[in-house]
Amino acid sequence: MFDSLTIHGGAGSVLWGYRVAVELKRWTITRVKDDGGRWILSGTFTRVDKFQARQAPLLFTAPRPGGFWAWPVKTLALGDTNLRASLGPPER
Repeated sequence: MFDSLTIHGGAGSVLWGYRVAVELKRWTITRVKDDGGRWILSGTFTRVDKFQARQAPLLFTAPRPGGFWAWPVKTLALGDTNLRASLGPPER
């Protein structure tokens, strides 16, 4: 059917509970078809709280028409202005 799927957007957040740990201005999620399918998030952030970004559980959320998307964050790596994360299956 397809080998990968990519979605992207503008605003997004990595949440720790109700707190915004990372605020994104642009993001891309790619699902790679392999053993079970991996979801990979990459993006550019405008604000980060490094303490909160190291906590668990974290949840990536992004608005969409009629609601929002939500993925659990399995791993998170922060650069100077970019991030890369491994995500679990979408919850919404």
